[in-house]
Amino acid sequence: MRKARLLVAPPAERVEYFGGDGKQSQAGDIVQLDHGFTFPDGRPGGLVYCEEKDYEAEVYDSEIELIDEVW
Repeated sequence: MRKARLLVAPPAERVEYFGGDGKQSQAGDIVQLDHGFTFPDGRPGGLVYCEEKDYEAEVYDSEIELIDEVW
């Protein structure tokens, strides 16, 4: 599984929280990449999951920085 760092916090409409503990997504969060897709505007992106804060988000490729190839 690949890891990445959020460069920006995704907008609320692209984030789903599961834990309900009030922790919001923010730049710097470490996320796991799930799968890629193309947004309706044609730009590449993907689904990511943040284990620490228990959320998943749809992010553009430009909103993340890969930090690990395989772990």
